Amino acid sequence: PCFNIGNTPIVPTMRLIPLLFGVILSSVHTWGASAAAASTAAVALKDYTGVASGLFNNMRTPAALVGGAVVPMGITSAPKIEETDSPKMKVMKRVSFILGVGSLMSQIVAITYSTVAINKLAELKYEPTEDVNELIASHYKLEWLGTNIHFLFGLFGFGILAIFKSYFKYGSRVGNVNACWSSAAMLFCISIVNQGIAQGGGEQGTKYGSNLLGLAVNYVGLILKYARGGVMPAISVG
Repeated sequence: PCFNIGNTPIVPTMRLIPLLFGVILSSVHTWGASAAAASTAAVALKDYTGVASGLFNNMRTPAALVGGAVVPMGITSAPKIEETDSPKMKVMKRVSFILGVGSLMSQIVAITYSTVAINKLAELKYEPTEDVNELIASHYKLEWLGTNIHFLFGLFGFGILAIFKSYFKYGSRVGNVNACWSSAAMLFCISIVNQGIAQGGGEQGTKYGSNLLGLAVNYVGLILKYARGGVMPAISVG
């Protein structure tokens, strides 16, 4: 039965309650299904070993190029110490040669880290992860930090070798100018690196430090832990 107010029929309230309840349940179910689908899509796990290999290779190739350039600049063409050299020039020549060898060895370590990591990423199976940073942080943190730290050390060493070379060949006037230019360029490079380190990466914002110094400290801590795992690492660190 309906009640009329004037000529307008009104449906009893009791008949509307089941209809409204069904609409509410349908809306809640649809919203829940959409939220669940969005959540599943957000945490979709994938195999990022190929991406990780690409990142390591991005560091290995420049390290090989810089290492190849260090050999003629800082080692094979290193100037000999002459009796007529001033004490300052003798020190500079010694430091230049040591820096050349150190820069080359640093790039060799970076190449070794990255090459072994690329091989293991192809040979071993890993559980899918949310992003490549999670994969690296879980399995290749030492290798990734080591590759970056040693590449940058060798790169900056190469830049300092260029400064020494200008002093040896053209004297202090040209050397001072090149020293200013090279120092400005290296400081700018450090600022770029610091910005990249501070940004982190991945969905979770994985960070290994706030700047280059923090990255180096983190790497030293990992190396000390790694040195406890065998005789040869302990000897090399020692």
